[in-house]
Amino acid sequence: MRRTIWIAFGALCVMLSSSWLLPAEDLNALPIAQQGCFYGVVGLAAGMLSYRQLWGRLKRREWLCLQLAGLSVLLLGLPTVLSEWVRDGMSDISRAALFALVPFVVVVVAAARELEPGVRRFFVPALIGFGGALLLLPFNFPMSVRGQAMFGVLLLVIVLVGFASEWIYRLLRGFGMMEALAVICLSNAVFLAACHFAGLPFAESWSGASALISIHSLYSLLELLLLVWLLREMTPVRLAARYLVVPLFTVLEGLVFLRPAPTVRMGAGLVLLVFGVGYILFSRGGDSDAVLSIR
Repeated sequence: MRRTIWIAFGALCVMLSSSWLLPAEDLNALPIAQQGCFYGVVGLAAGMLSYRQLWGRLKRREWLCLQLAGLSVLLLGLPTVLSEWVRDGMSDISRAALFALVPFVVVVVAAARELEPGVRRFFVPALIGFGGALLLLPFNFPMSVRGQAMFGVLLLVIVLVGFASEWIYRLLRGFGMMEALAVICLSNAVFLAACHFAGLPFAESWSGASALISIHSLYSLLELLLLVWLLREMTPVRLAARYLVVPLFTVLEGLVFLRPAPTVRMGAGLVLLVFGVGYILFSRGGDSDAVLSIR
């Protein structure tokens, strides 16, 4: 199982970091509204495969489904919508650099809940990794009032993602894979549909449903399956390290394909990021979950 988790985590990070290599026509194939359709289709398919279990939960009036739905929207739907909103004021690179703070937020939440032994030792490595990401991914603090408001909103989103990442782990342990996939996808489909019908300017039209049949859709489906499975199997702090691993892989891919001139800043950023990632993933000091052992 540990080797399977390692392979799945590596595959997820490689896919997330390599999406820029997809054909140009597929890069933006799923705007907000189409993403709602995508989640709806996947959720309905998963729901049909697990309808007995879901119906049993509904008959027992379990609140776990509502909790899972809310946390999954915080983890997926809300960041998608608000990241789209801040796109005009902050670049993709700046947003990726800020999201490298998520592992630190997860560590703070986990330490506050005291459910993961030894988690406090990740405080410094998470901050070091974040510092490395800021060096590698140039971040420009917005100077306009609107840009600063977007910056504040993005920080709030990052805190909510960290909170949801920590809380959803133990909740998902009580669900089967198809049950979890159905609840997560259907709740995000409803949320994104609500954003569309509320008339948000960045929630694009439902036209172009053919975009769902594309390389990007298949790519997104594989990413989603890997993420949901890992949310059940990996502890939150280690899974949150993907927010550091993905920028690292993206930079390394850029070095291979684009061959920029190396700089001291780039070297320092790589060293800090590799240290932070390596410690979070491979440290075995005191906790019982060393799922990413390389043995």
